[in-house]
Amino acid sequence: MFAPQAGDSFQSNTLAGQGEDSLIRVRKQDSEAKAAIQGEAPGIITERDIKALGKTFRKVASPIERRLAFSKLLEGLTSENALLVRQQIAHLNHKSPEFQEFHYAWRTIDGEKAALFGASTAEDDMSPALAGWASGNPSEALAWFNSLQIKDNPNFDYLLNDRKIQPDRLREHLMRGLVKGLADNNPQTASDFVHKLAESGNKAASKMMHTVVDAVMQSSKPSKAVEWAEALPEGSARNVALRRVADRYVDENPSEAATWATKYAEDRATAGIVGEVGANWSHRDPQAALEWLSDLPASHGQTAGLHRALSDWTQHDPVAASEYLSTMTDSPARNAAVTGFSNRLAWEDPTSALVWAETITSDVQRNKTMITIGRAWTQKDAEGAADWVANAGLPEKVRQAILNPPQDKRRR
Repeated sequence: MFAPQAGDSFQSNTLAGQGEDSLIRVRKQDSEAKAAIQGEAPGIITERDIKALGKTFRKVASPIERRLAFSKLLEGLTSENALLVRQQIAHLNHKSPEFQEFHYAWRTIDGEKAALFGASTAEDDMSPALAGWASGNPSEALAWFNSLQIKDNPNFDYLLNDRKIQPDRLREHLMRGLVKGLADNNPQTASDFVHKLAESGNKAASKMMHTVVDAVMQSSKPSKAVEWAEALPEGSARNVALRRVADRYVDENPSEAATWATKYAEDRATAGIVGEVGANWSHRDPQAALEWLSDLPASHGQTAGLHRALSDWTQHDPVAASEYLSTMTDSPARNAAVTGFSNRLAWEDPTSALVWAETITSDVQRNKTMITIGRAWTQKDAEGAADWVANAGLPEKVRQAILNPPQDKRRR
């Protein structure tokens, strides 16, 4: 006879401690979860199926089994069982993909009900839910959002009164979810919405346009996305879209992206397009990027490109970047390059950054760079920076700008 194995002893102890019925029940629950995952449970998933799938999703180590269980939960999602399904993912961080995907799916089914549910929870249920609604029924979601009154609305008492969220901030947060869903449904609808926001002076529009561009490039190469972006109505939203596309275009073909970006170099409003190409290309091949930028006519684009390219290069290889700067003759182009170099170096070596900043021949640009370095130094070494400010003989405006930065400039 074979000697008893460790597993036999454990099983007998379990049976003794819990009873055979308990063990059978556990095995039955496991088999139910596996059946639900494998599609063996016929028809709409039941409450028992949901709980079994939820247990698998929470407890099983295998990421494949967890994903299959979660997928089955979404496949069986209905208006009636949505809250029970949510209980199975309530342990997740509200930023996790599964949490976001559940609410996206729920909103396509329940619209306003799913969105307003999030108004009473501590987690971010509302934004992904609104995204799901907008992706499935954009006109309905837009109409709801455009008529939405947040202030003094009892539906939002928890967020406004208990969480102390400002109405404008909550509206902007919901708007990001709306744009995400609109972009998934039809990027043109989303871009039209964001364009109107930008034209009205909404400062959040630029980040929302990033969302639209990203949706376009999920199905199109950057070179094709360029055509879409250039067809947008002129304005700040279009410029943001062009900059976003420019950054990705470099990933596809740096020299082709540079040739395309050159036509935007003269205009101050579009100079950032050249800056995006310069920064990304510099990360890949700084010599090639700087050769292209140096050959550009003196322009806003050249200035922006050199600033961004040297900033990026300094982050990765400050020695090589400084050697390149030493070969440049005094010019507006060199001033822009030194500014980018010094601003980046300020976070690692502010005293060296100041030495380079002193070589900037433009008084205005040199003072701006000094301010940037001084603020960075203050965050890194407040005592050392204060000593420098007190003894450097800085212009009073520069000194005050360093000592009293705007609130939004005090964090890196």
